[in-house]
Amino acid sequence: MTKKLSRIIGGGFLAMTLFISPVNAADLDFNVDNAIVQYTQLIQREPNNAVAYHNRGVSYKLKQQYDKALADLNKAIQIDPNYADAYNNRGTVYEAMGKQDEAFRDYNRAVELKPDDVVALNNRGLLFGYKASYERGAGRENVADDLFNKAIKDFDRAISINRNDAKSYQNRGTVLSWLGEDDKAIDDLTRAMDLGIKTAEIYATRGGSYWMKEDYDSALKDFDKAISINPKYGDAYNNRGSVYLYKEEYRRAIADFDKAIELGTNLTSAFTNRGICFHQLGEYDAAIDSYTRALSINQNFQPAIKSMKAAYEAKAKAGR
Repeated sequence: MTKKLSRIIGGGFLAMTLFISPVNAADLDFNVDNAIVQYTQLIQREPNNAVAYHNRGVSYKLKQQYDKALADLNKAIQIDPNYADAYNNRGTVYEAMGKQDEAFRDYNRAVELKPDDVVALNNRGLLFGYKASYERGAGRENVADDLFNKAIKDFDRAISINRNDAKSYQNRGTVLSWLGEDDKAIDDLTRAMDLGIKTAEIYATRGGSYWMKEDYDSALKDFDKAISINPKYGDAYNNRGSVYLYKEEYRRAIADFDKAIELGTNLTSAFTNRGICFHQLGEYDAAIDSYTRALSINQNFQPAIKSMKAAYEAKAKAGR
């Protein structure tokens, strides 16, 4: 079985700078729906107020109403072409819409306008990291290495600006974990924790790096913590189950894969790994059933195909 886990994105988008340079923001209700109403009223009174368009656009983004968010952020930039935060937040909208090239363009412009903007540097660094991970998975190592170096350069710059910015350490650590730099990843993620980030995601990400280093006890502690914070965190169950599988604690692994399946997380790998556990316990029919379920989701999933064949051969050899 290939050692593989679901890497957890740490930090997400940092660009929710809702009330940067607010106009009358102190008097507004920060409830998103109420904020939209009040920004709309402000825009009606002041139709050239770029900040009001920006903040309403970010509010729409928080509601995942991306077309409306994009329209407002476009208007903010039309009114003020040098509005760095509007470019930054528009970049997050483009990224949420799957438009990475447009997101890069906006993050670059935001950094050009505000070279010391830690938020924009983090957003661009994360996107470089996503693309580096994708390119490495596709076997394009030279491209991946260049993107990875750009990502780390952005995080290094952000940290040099603010040595105590927990999100920058978390995001750098996450990208390092994606690219297999697990010792460095653990150092950064631990630093982010020391600075106050105690989310399920950060524990799960650090747990993944411990697992890749075969420090199974530390990995289990982090996955346990992630699950205690968020009992519905499917990735953490799937990854903890994989650790138990490597430790040959098959019943515990099956329980975690069952939970990941219940939560609908990484179903192909969860069913396949559960099948491996059943196989190791000599429960070949249960193993074959799990592999069949994995292949019903992805009929070309080679680990399930190979494991299915091995299970049938083992069953025949056992005379069952």
